[in-house]
Amino acid sequence: MVRSGLSALIAAICIAASTAAAPIEDACATGEVASCIAARGGERDEVQLLQERLSLNSRLHRTQTADAHVAASEVNASQKLDSIDLGIVAATTTSTTTESADGLTLNGVGDLVTLLSGIAMYGFLTICCVLFFSYARLSYPMIYTYNAMSGLVDPMPADTMWGWVRASMNVKVEEVIDSIGLDQAMMLEFSNMMMRILATIGIPMIFVIGPMNCAFGGNAAGEDHLSYLSFGNVEFYSWLYWVHAPCVWGVVFVVQINIFSAQRRFLRLRYEWLRKMANLRANTVMVDNIPEEFQSDAKLGEFFERIIPGDKNVKVAHVTKDTTHLLHLVTELKQAEDELQKANGMFEKNKADGNGRRPRLGGICCGGRDVDSIDYYTKIIEDLRPKVEEERKRVLTEAEKVGGVNLNNGFVVFNDLTSAQVAVRLTGITEDYTDFIVEDPPEPLDIQWADFTQDPTARQGRTILGYALTAALFFAYMPLVVTITNVAELVDLGPLESVWSSVAPTAGLQIMVAFLPTFLIHIYKHCFTLRAAAWAQHKLQSWYFWFQMFFVVLLAAVGTNVAAFTEALFTDPFSMFGVLADTMPYATHYYMNYLVLSWLSQSMVLTRYVVLSKFKFFSQIFEEEEARKWAEPEDQDYYGIGSRSAQWVTFAIVGIVYGTLSPPICFFCFITFALKRLYFGYLLVFAETKKPDLGGAFWVMILRHMFVGLLLYTILMTGVFYRRAANSGPMLICLPSMFYVIWSMQRFQSSFQWEKLPFKELTEESTMDAEKRTLDGRYLQPELIAS
Repeated sequence: MVRSGLSALIAAICIAASTAAAPIEDACATGEVASCIAARGGERDEVQLLQERLSLNSRLHRTQTADAHVAASEVNASQKLDSIDLGIVAATTTSTTTESADGLTLNGVGDLVTLLSGIAMYGFLTICCVLFFSYARLSYPMIYTYNAMSGLVDPMPADTMWGWVRASMNVKVEEVIDSIGLDQAMMLEFSNMMMRILATIGIPMIFVIGPMNCAFGGNAAGEDHLSYLSFGNVEFYSWLYWVHAPCVWGVVFVVQINIFSAQRRFLRLRYEWLRKMANLRANTVMVDNIPEEFQSDAKLGEFFERIIPGDKNVKVAHVTKDTTHLLHLVTELKQAEDELQKANGMFEKNKADGNGRRPRLGGICCGGRDVDSIDYYTKIIEDLRPKVEEERKRVLTEAEKVGGVNLNNGFVVFNDLTSAQVAVRLTGITEDYTDFIVEDPPEPLDIQWADFTQDPTARQGRTILGYALTAALFFAYMPLVVTITNVAELVDLGPLESVWSSVAPTAGLQIMVAFLPTFLIHIYKHCFTLRAAAWAQHKLQSWYFWFQMFFVVLLAAVGTNVAAFTEALFTDPFSMFGVLADTMPYATHYYMNYLVLSWLSQSMVLTRYVVLSKFKFFSQIFEEEEARKWAEPEDQDYYGIGSRSAQWVTFAIVGIVYGTLSPPICFFCFITFALKRLYFGYLLVFAETKKPDLGGAFWVMILRHMFVGLLLYTILMTGVFYRRAANSGPMLICLPSMFYVIWSMQRFQSSFQWEKLPFKELTEESTMDAEKRTLDGRYLQPELIAS
């Protein structure tokens, strides 16, 4: 959490320092009426402003004129009134771009200078981060090269300043799956896929379409030089829209072909991953909603032995037990053991430094007395251990009876893979379809056992509460952004006011972006029954993506009034064509800066500065190996695979959606994914700790989200051609692409059987003889296992 907030603050300082804000008073004092209205738009009646915008759009489309300058003027006027309706300060042809409370800026004169300044500033800071990492990697191999040191991956990166670059580029996805997991490996594959897509789209866009916009667009951009290659330079009713319409189909085909090709390759990797799955996990199923008459280890095992063909199929069955009191005692014991370990570590450190002083403990926990830490925690451990053993024995004795401490879920371990695969595909086991829900299990050490012991009667209520809190967060997001920004702008820091004034306008957006994954993950962990930490990350990926879509990709259309936009989306969905077309083409410069800023944020992740700081701190207490354990892993709310997956696909969608409107965005997005491939090719493989693996579930969700972004792209471009083209021709060429994308989405869902091995694979030699991975843990509650 600290690292994500610090990253957001630094990013806010950089982006605000590189953007010049034109004061409201200047626009009003100089008589620039349109600029003054835009600056003070919040003081005007919203209904009146909406009517003015609709009136102007209608008048604009009725006007048929050959004068390119008149057309460009009308477009600029429409842009200003659009921005008033959204609560965003638009750039005019005579003023620089100004930021609103939501952080968005629309295209304007002077943006090229701003972009170049940002590239220079962020480029310099990016280089600084890379240099810091290159030096720190050599000084702290426990943080930056531990996976190679421990033998998890091979070979060891060269012990030179730039040895990490070669090590990263030499990483092959197929070779690191067993080391880092299929989920993490496919993140690298996604970077590779997006570089292929962006190169295929970007080269003709930048070198053909862009120059055509510049030469034949009618110079609608005026003095806005950054828009010369973009739609901003193409006047309304230009013949160029007949050229752009087929390009939309080209983009759709390129993305669709690459997605299907990548998914076919993933299937091969997924099946190989399933073949090599550790026997413990491969031969186990998770069972939910066990009827009361089968709620014991013996009864559950006997039931599955009867319904699965063959003899001696079941190895062991474990029904989850109610261990509330036992878990409380075990938790207290574990805390005492951890504190004793810290105290012993400090004592050993003191002896190594020539100071044999034993650590002391005082305060409320010791009744106000100053006591020896080692003796204090040793006594607590000695008192708790007999209580734990006594309670464990009681629970296991009562568990022999049906019901009682036995709950309605558990695990069944089979003797072979085929029996487990037959069991996991069973449905309608009893007359009630909700009985005996059989699923694949997560990794044993990733299980959240507290979710298994929840009261099932309260589960539905918690789920409803979770959805309600998520919806509340969605509608409160932009009001919170505006509120935090307004409060920040009221703060007077005296001598530091000049610096603070550059940070305050984006404070709300940066803070909410940093804390949003944490808000979501806490909602899911406390309200939903997720059973495993990796499944919580998967749910975070799904919902965080939609927040990113609304508040990043669609920010220009959503503005600060999320409720109004959502209402229009559901009550009048066809209005979205016009809403998107009237707003998003005027925000392309913002997304160029957004992508450039991401170069710095990714470079900060490369440094692992928070993990390194924790390692340095704990090294004062423990030996290096123990200090590393306390420092790892990185914050899983913001930097976990769920959050990362949603962020990465958002960058991809920005490149696809805005790449036609502004071809340079393809280039900036390509650089973004090239850096991701370089940085994370090293971090995921050599530095970060291995995470629980769902075997590609995050990858499949990413590709589904890619189709959502592709559908948004076709809707946007159809609306743009409807608004701008001289007749319906370009719009009619583009319109069928929406239906093609929808058909492709459905085909993607139905064409790939990826979750389980096909039955024909189960008895093949490649499956039977595959070298199985090792897996720690047991499908049994840890508190029931005697230490």
